[in-house]
Amino acid sequence: MIGRILLAISILTIPLSVEASWDVGGGLEDYQWIEYPVGFSGTPKETGMRSAVFVNWTQDAKSGALFAWRAKLYGGTVDYDTFLMSTGAPVSTKTDYSGASSEAQLVYREDHGAYKLDYLGSLGLDTWRRSIRNTGSDQIEDYSILFMRAGLRLAKSRSESGFHGEIGIKYPVSTWEDAHLDSMGYTSNPGLSPEGQTSGYAELGYRINSMFDVRVYYDSWRFGRSKDVTATDTTGATWLIHQPKSNMDAKGLMLLVSF
Repeated sequence: MIGRILLAISILTIPLSVEASWDVGGGLEDYQWIEYPVGFSGTPKETGMRSAVFVNWTQDAKSGALFAWRAKLYGGTVDYDTFLMSTGAPVSTKTDYSGASSEAQLVYREDHGAYKLDYLGSLGLDTWRRSIRNTGSDQIEDYSILFMRAGLRLAKSRSESGFHGEIGIKYPVSTWEDAHLDSMGYTSNPGLSPEGQTSGYAELGYRINSMFDVRVYYDSWRFGRSKDVTATDTTGATWLIHQPKSNMDAKGLMLLVSF
C-alpha cells in the first residue's frame, strides 16, 4: 500500500517533459556484521569484502519534484568468527552472501546555482541470503527488509565536474527472516522478525566528467533482538528461537558510467 501511494504521488507531481539519465557501475565494499547474543560474552562477527553492481535512473531538472530509482546487486564471501553455544569455544568459518535491493525515490529539488539541494524520501526492499558454511550442510538465513529512507543530497549538473554528496537515515518498517529451521533438526520453520531500528548512511562523490563518476559510501542496518518463536526438534523437545541484536556496517567505493 505504501509503495502504491508513493508511486501515485510521483506520477502526479513529476512533469513528463523532465529528462532522465542512467548510471551503471560496480564497486567493492568492506562489510561487517556483528551479533550480540544475550547471556554470552562473545560477539559473533563477519568481516570481509563484497562486490556490488549498481543501476540508477534519475529524472533531471533545475528544480521541482523528481522521481528516481536505485538498484544494487551484491555478494561475496566473508570471514565469520563465532563460538560454540554449548562450550564457548571459538569457531571460524566463512559466510557466503548474495542479495539485491530496489528503491523508489521521490525528490524535491531547489536550485542554488552551481549546486542543487535535494530533499528525498524513498521506499525500498532489500533481500539477501546469508549462507554460513558448516560441515555437512550450510546454515541458510534469508532476509527481506522493507525500508524507508529520508535524506539530503547536494547535487551538481551532470555536465560539470566537481564534488557532490548525500546524507540521511534509514528505517526498516517491516523485517522478515527465514532461518530454515526445518533443515536444522526442527519439525517446523516459524519466521523471525528482527526489531527494526534507525540507522544512517552517507555518500561523497566526485564527477570526473559527463560520463564518469566515482563515489565512496557508508551504509548500515540496525536490528534489535527478535521476539522468541517456538520450535520443536525431532526428539519432541521444545525450544525458544530468536535472532539476536545485529549491526551491519559497509564502507564502499564505486565507479559509475553515466549515459
